[in-house]
Amino acid sequence: MPELPEVETVRRGLLSLVGKQILSIEVTRPDLRFPFPEDIDSIAGRKIIGIDRRAKYLLIRLEDNLTLLSHLGMTGRFGRSLEGKHDHVIIDFVDGERLVYTDPRRFGIMDLIHGSDEDHKLLSHLGPEPLGDDWNGDVLHKAIRKRNVSIKSALLDQKIVVGIGNIYASEILFRSGVSPKKLAKNISRKKAQEICEETKHVLLIAIEAGGSTLRDGQFKQIDGQLGYFPHEFTVYDREGESCIHPNCQKLVKRVVQSGRSTFYCAGCQR
Repeated sequence: MPELPEVETVRRGLLSLVGKQILSIEVTRPDLRFPFPEDIDSIAGRKIIGIDRRAKYLLIRLEDNLTLLSHLGMTGRFGRSLEGKHDHVIIDFVDGERLVYTDPRRFGIMDLIHGSDEDHKLLSHLGPEPLGDDWNGDVLHKAIRKRNVSIKSALLDQKIVVGIGNIYASEILFRSGVSPKKLAKNISRKKAQEICEETKHVLLIAIEAGGSTLRDGQFKQIDGQLGYFPHEFTVYDREGESCIHPNCQKLVKRVVQSGRSTFYCAGCQR
């Protein structure tokens, strides 16, 4: 599933649409994960005035205080041209440009927000942005100090911090030297600060690399380019390979936590 770096990469790829006027929108089926809003056609005739991101959601700002919300689900992606039977939303612009939403597994979401984002059911519960100046080690430590769950699970909790998924949680914890099995309530304030710093570092590197395209090839940037952060993986998807630290003799392990794969080095992560 696309995480914060992938969604931010898509957001940046869509910025060229700001200022363009929508000519028409076509949806080829009644729903994705949820039904399309009944008034989805109301975006026609409006200009795009901005494109934001909140957690893993894209927020396409339109005239008259209207926002098109989009979540890519597991296999959703935006492109410039038609691909085939999995093209579910086609937006044409007055200048002839086209934006196509393709989603083979149809786990994505599209909705319209009239007015403020804060009360929308998908956004109202979200925690702080990890790249924001107001998220730091103290904030993280306060959020997890009573949580009787693994630190890996805590980082995936979108009420604690948004945008982090399986890939980046594994990478962050390895670089912080923290076992993914360690209980969140046992993380010290100092270690929470390290996790916070590594989170920002990993996410920024991943954004600059265009996100992560895994072996399934599902995630692509707007122009069709792949995300190259997998070249930076230290533990993720490296089960059975040697730890990258030269003085460590351990192999990368994989465990399943809450139904998801976690990769870590038992020698380097405590």
